Amino acid sequence: MKYQIQLIILLLFYSNIFGQKIHVISQGAESDSSFYHIEKINENEFWAAGEYGILKKIDSLGNASSISFPNEGQNILKIIKKENYVFIITDNAIIYRYDILNKIFIKKTFPDFKNKCFYDIIALQNGKLIVCGGTSAISKGEKKIPKGFIAILDQDLKEINIVWRNYRKFVWSLLELENGNILASTYNGVNSKIIKTEDFKCWKKVTKIKGLVHEIAHLDNHIWYSGAKSFHFKNDGVFGMIDQTQLQSNNTGCLWSMDMINGKIISVTANGKLLVFDKNKSEIEQIKNLSPYAFYDIEKISESKIMIVGHGKSIFIIDL
Repeated sequence: MKYQIQLIILLLFYSNIFGQKIHVISQGAESDSSFYHIEKINENEFWAAGEYGILKKIDSLGNASSISFPNEGQNILKIIKKENYVFIITDNAIIYRYDILNKIFIKKTFPDFKNKCFYDIIALQNGKLIVCGGTSAISKGEKKIPKGFIAILDQDLKEINIVWRNYRKFVWSLLELENGNILASTYNGVNSKIIKTEDFKCWKKVTKIKGLVHEIAHLDNHIWYSGAKSFHFKNDGVFGMIDQTQLQSNNTGCLWSMDMINGKIISVTANGKLLVFDKNKSEIEQIKNLSPYAFYDIEKISESKIMIVGHGKSIFIIDL
């Protein structure tokens, strides 16, 4: 309790310095589970999910409540919304689908993906879903053979087909471009490769990046990436635009996720920092050091407000 009071006082201090309001929606102890991902469900509803199956609903004012669903303590790695469905993926290759209209959850297991995790998922323009990942232990930070894969499945979760696999690489992130091309970030323990396909049969290398690319995103008409200089997630972060000079953020840990707000790219880090990249300055600046815990995801509420989640059941809303 003493530590939590000190943290709140520190946050209020930062708020006064930067002229920005920080709303602590949830903040527990170091031993508490982590939130790994946030997804916008509608204009005033966000879902935050993570370790041991924690799943909460938060509105834009910060009111939070738990969501009951048939999870058995599995770690949730990502949520996406596609039309009237919400899809939830776990580190043991289970997918839950929530029907928003009928308020019904279904659970789908995939025996062929035993000891694998679904690390990322995207919904395609054609209505199909793509998942990627590899050995489950990798998602927990353990050193194992990656056995990476990319697979396509339908929204009814009835049929899944692997379209790419590599024994030595884990697949961290997926992205669909406006032209329908699919990009994926793969990592072999030293370097990342961004690969691309037009037909799910032929995959070509787009670029090679030193370090671990954890996330790729299409922002401001360019492909951006964020991640870590190496598999030592707590050391230095990397950030950049494909085929441009890479920027490094020392001692911030991995830059886990990013979003664009008011023409600037903001990222959360493994060491509890909030970073901003201004293209006009071509450098990364630290605008907040919020917590001793890691932050894993960032979601834009509006052009002046963001939500971030992380370790210790952390949920913050920040008015920029």
